[in-house]
Amino acid sequence: MSLFPRGRLRSAILVVLVVVAITIPVVYVASLPPAASPGGIPIKHIVVLVMENHPYDNLFGTYCLYVGPHCPTAADGIPGATCVPYYPNNTTAGCIAPYPFTKSQLETGNPPHEWNASTQSLDNGRMDGFYAAEESGVLPFGYYDRSTVPVYWDLAQEYGLGDHTFSSALSYSLPNHWYLLAGKAPPTSENVTVLLRGWEAKHLYLNQSNATRTVQDLLNNSPSTTWKYYDKSLGSYEVAISYQYPEGAYSYWNPLAARAESYTSWYSSHFTQRSQFFNDSANGTLPDVSWIIPNATFSDHPPANLSDGQGFVASVVNSVEASPEWSSTAIFVTWDDYGGFYDHVAPPRIDSLGLSFRVPLLVISPYTPAGTVVHSELYFESLLHFIEWRFNLGCLTVRDCNAPLPLAFFDFNQAPRAPMFFPTSPLFASYPFSPYPPGLASPGILGNPAYAVNPARWYSGPIAANATVDELD
Repeated sequence: MSLFPRGRLRSAILVVLVVVAITIPVVYVASLPPAASPGGIPIKHIVVLVMENHPYDNLFGTYCLYVGPHCPTAADGIPGATCVPYYPNNTTAGCIAPYPFTKSQLETGNPPHEWNASTQSLDNGRMDGFYAAEESGVLPFGYYDRSTVPVYWDLAQEYGLGDHTFSSALSYSLPNHWYLLAGKAPPTSENVTVLLRGWEAKHLYLNQSNATRTVQDLLNNSPSTTWKYYDKSLGSYEVAISYQYPEGAYSYWNPLAARAESYTSWYSSHFTQRSQFFNDSANGTLPDVSWIIPNATFSDHPPANLSDGQGFVASVVNSVEASPEWSSTAIFVTWDDYGGFYDHVAPPRIDSLGLSFRVPLLVISPYTPAGTVVHSELYFESLLHFIEWRFNLGCLTVRDCNAPLPLAFFDFNQAPRAPMFFPTSPLFASYPFSPYPPGLASPGILGNPAYAVNPARWYSGPIAANATVDELD
């Protein structure tokens, strides 16, 4: 069978493609006991929302450091008296103490965070190479707190937060998005400098992508399980492969766009506008599995303003909470990589490519007790494994087959909780969380401008056949 659908790839540049297989040695793989059957759990819809470029300490480093009135469990944030050396091999040069960003720093520069910067920052687990690696002065050591990211802290207070969840690849967005969907990444994707070397690198990446099995293939073998990737429609493969990185077939945020099968009649309907998510949730027609991807301007990716990112996340959460399907839905919100910012926890080593830096994991569901903090080691493949496990899909790689399941976030013996709505403008948010104003019943609260969900705000048009790279988000 041809790798690509008949009639595709008329461009001569891809007439001959050579698939290169690279074996990654496994250093250590945890063995897990078989999970209990998922048949009886009330979760029928799984939503995975992937934001951008912030490690745990950057967003939650001072959240619930101690047990208190709003913190039933202490979280693993920045230890007191932390001071990171400028130069690990020269302690006499001094050190940098992490410091709080102000509201004027909701937009920042974008520190390096690809393979070279990641490995130098990590410094073999000593977590002390950030100053030299990031080439950004003291920027990587700033963090946000209750005054700057109140919506994120409110979500953690009212639902669940994972403080030992790790991104999968010591690198930037693209390979980490692959791990979320496939439990592995095409080797060419691991280092952005390789991807930028021209047509030869493009050919290799497309070959490797088309040879990589993904959750898309598992879902195709389970036609009763419905799914959508809420980002944008894909258009044609011929147009998609003509773009430069990070768009079209080379999207950093939708690896499935690199695969020719995504453009066929079997799959193309699964890729749709992110704004459609809000219609589907309102209508009670959410698919079993949803991935929702923000536009760059509200993704939290520097220099995007984190107020916009918080508004987007709150809109997604509010729309599900107001949906007829709230009582059967679990939302997972995570950030795809560390973005060049400091985190103090050394990631576990499970193979030659990871794990990578900690990232926050927020879990919102009617079965998540307020103030839950999960210390268990999790990583992106844990979310993939949860989808595979819940819908009996099988699994893809050593990583996702063995990834710990995020079951500690749920108490399925409790009655489903009533929804708690969150301001979609951080200007109206504060921590500790205050429930919506008295007299505004849910879901009528969504008529209040401070809490309203406006799908048009999060819309991006589909890729036009004559679009230029500058017109793409």
